[in-house]
Amino acid sequence: MCLGVGRMAIRALARAQCVAPLRYADCPPLLAYQATKPPVPTMGGLFVLAVAIVVAALAGGLAHREGWLILGAVVGLGAIGWYDDWLKFRGVNAVGLRIWPKLFLAVGIGAILGLSSLSVSGSARALGWVLLAMVVLAGCAHAVNLTDGMDGLAVGCVAIAFSVLGLWAMQGDSRSQSLVPWCASFAGACVGFLWFNSFPASVVLGDVGALGLGAALGAVSLFTHTAWWLLLVGGVFVVEALSVMLQVASYKWRGGQRMFRVAPIHHHFHLGGIPEPKLIVRFWIVGALLAMVGLVLKAIRS
Repeated sequence: MCLGVGRMAIRALARAQCVAPLRYADCPPLLAYQATKPPVPTMGGLFVLAVAIVVAALAGGLAHREGWLILGAVVGLGAIGWYDDWLKFRGVNAVGLRIWPKLFLAVGIGAILGLSSLSVSGSARALGWVLLAMVVLAGCAHAVNLTDGMDGLAVGCVAIAFSVLGLWAMQGDSRSQSLVPWCASFAGACVGFLWFNSFPASVVLGDVGALGLGAALGAVSLFTHTAWWLLLVGGVFVVEALSVMLQVASYKWRGGQRMFRVAPIHHHFHLGGIPEPKLIVRFWIVGALLAMVGLVLKAIRS
């Protein structure tokens, strides 16, 4: 379905002038990097999320309460991302939502998800479950968004992570097995999007896609009780997010000194001389290796 609707969606986005805006006006090294790339439509995540949701629904993904909660999380975070993208079209160097309002909204949606799923989780420690939902949903959404800085980097790693979550869901109880359509549809939609998003990209996810996919990843991991394992399987996203936090902390507390050339860390390696296509594939390889390690360790523990 992604392959079928992709070209039409890209043409529609181009006609609507939804072109990826200038992102690195305050960072000369990355501004030079962006200058080497032709302008392409953004907000391609709209058709990725739409296809994944339709396929999951047709495959029975809405037969249980968890499916509706995943849908709500994806739509909620996707809407925040869409508004963020829309704000960036207001003019040259226009910025979207600031990080704190965006993070606050993501945490709020995580709280709603946690409160709505208390009976689903079966946890006697309701407060702990809600706090976990807040952290996982907001953390996954923003970590995927930070990783989405090169052609195909984020969606390739997301497809790997969803494939592993789908395998674990198949091995769980009936509730977990009902989430397999969501894992399969999101993994498949990401692979289909790579047809257009692989280097050199014809379209990019935009915040609507990155936040929506991250929300889906976090919600599925919560309901399959594999959120802690996602720290390993989604290790690429974890390292990308940590690199940004360490860079900010270093700049603030070490008198303007930076730990990396640029953050997120994929740009650090790129500015170090690794060509973008090779760097993307290497990150996919690392993501696949972490996924295999997670599968083995969880199997041993079981």
